Amino acid sequence: MPFSSMSRPVALGILIPIWLLTVPACAAETAPLNTRQLRSLGIQTQALPPGGDARLPGLPGRVEVPSGQLQILAAPLEGTLQEVLVAPGAMVKKGQVVARLISPQALDLQRAHAEASARAAQAGAARQRDEQLFKEGIIALARLESSRAAAAEAGAQLAQSRQSLALAGGRPGAGEAVLELRAGLDGVLLEQLAQVGDRLPAATPIARIGRPAPLWVTLQVPAGVAARVKAGDIVRLPLLGVEGKLLAVSRSVDAASQNVTLRALVDQGSELLRPGQAVEVEIQVSGQLGQALPSRALARHEAQLLAFVQQGSGETVRFVARPVKVLSQLGDTVMVEGLAPGERVAVQGVASLKAMLAGAGGE
Repeated sequence: MPFSSMSRPVALGILIPIWLLTVPACAAETAPLNTRQLRSLGIQTQALPPGGDARLPGLPGRVEVPSGQLQILAAPLEGTLQEVLVAPGAMVKKGQVVARLISPQALDLQRAHAEASARAAQAGAARQRDEQLFKEGIIALARLESSRAAAAEAGAQLAQSRQSLALAGGRPGAGEAVLELRAGLDGVLLEQLAQVGDRLPAATPIARIGRPAPLWVTLQVPAGVAARVKAGDIVRLPLLGVEGKLLAVSRSVDAASQNVTLRALVDQGSELLRPGQAVEVEIQVSGQLGQALPSRALARHEAQLLAFVQQGSGETVRFVARPVKVLSQLGDTVMVEGLAPGERVAVQGVASLKAMLAGAGGE
């Protein structure tokens, strides 16, 4: 009986240390660490944004010219590219001649315009003569109306031939096979798409002109990341000091990559960007429950992921292991749930902190 009466507390005394050893590391905290120890262990911390905002850093983007600010200068007729007068990257003004094309079909347009002009002049003179004859009572009204209709038809044909010649880049009365291709907007010659001397079919692109402000930054991100952002979120290009706003989030997913397209508009500072340039983008996500951390800030313990939250400030601090849940991941950046805005989290030296907790558990 004495033995049995003592067996229960003895058994409890044996079980308690074993239970403590199986507590997840998230229930433990490190010993106090001073500034020198933090430095020697390579421990660095990062403050989480306040107010529930989160940063999604390191997103790959590409600079583009908005479609409404682009002009593709194309060959209006079949011909040979004679010269390009503007170098790629140079500024152009609306109406400026950018290239010249030699086309035998331009002579056909010139001839058609000359014929239409002659017919219009003849029909106009006939109408004026019949107007006078009608006033004098020499001809009937039906004759005058016929002359008016013929003059109107000839005028319409002349306007059509003039417009066709102008659209092709020809000049009325020039009598030559050279067509002048002009810029349709103020901007920059972004790219020359054909070379001098090339024989070009009609509608072949020759150059691309774009207005360089504002600009788009297009991103391809996983669907999980796209679900956490919305139009109006602040977009930054930290390496260039440029800021803009998220313009749109695509509702479709690319079948091959399973990525979603995001498009941001950059107005201020767009002169620092170049179309086609690859940039690093950071999105400031407002009103988010999760927080963005580098993946190196997380440590795995059994089936849990832990982040180490700093306790205290000044010369001596501690770190508490906090369980977190990963909401999404893009490259080395993870969105996690379980951390509070404003807390400081270790982002370097996490292995040392985990080892300290393991040592504490062993003791």
